[in-house]
Amino acid sequence: MSAHMSLSVSVAVMGAIATYVSTGVIPDYYSVWIGFIAWAAFLANNNCMKTTVQSGVMGAVLAAVAFILMGKLGSAAWVVPVSVGVTVFALVWLTSMPMFTSATTAVYTYAATAGLAIHTSSGGMFQNMDASNPLVVVIVSIVLGCVFAMGANKLNAAIS
Repeated sequence: MSAHMSLSVSVAVMGAIATYVSTGVIPDYYSVWIGFIAWAAFLANNNCMKTTVQSGVMGAVLAAVAFILMGKLGSAAWVVPVSVGVTVFALVWLTSMPMFTSATTAVYTYAATAGLAIHTSSGGMFQNMDASNPLVVVIVSIVLGCVFAMGANKLNAAIS
């Protein structure tokens, strides 16, 4: 089997499993599209789960902080841009620390968290430690996305 064929098969198998987990096993806690973002970030981070999870969680937490600030500061026109500006500044600044080296991953997960939060109707969503909290869903999805990426790599190595 060619290298490209084994890669295609391994990604297809693990992608199908990831989708099944998202739609049938833990649909409230795992978002396959966020998992695929984490999968891509894992590959971009040289297959390093530690870098992907640490930077990804940092980006997600800062997006949650932005939404919490928006909720606390009111509805003035300056609230949203200032909340985003402050947290994105922190995101980039934190990537100077060895623990959070991937700005790309942090931006991906910041955006994923914001996207999920915008489409969540729960008012106190970041206070709940359950599937109504976009931060919980994004963190679970980051970890599982990395696991599926590692699985695809191992399957690819086994069948090539």
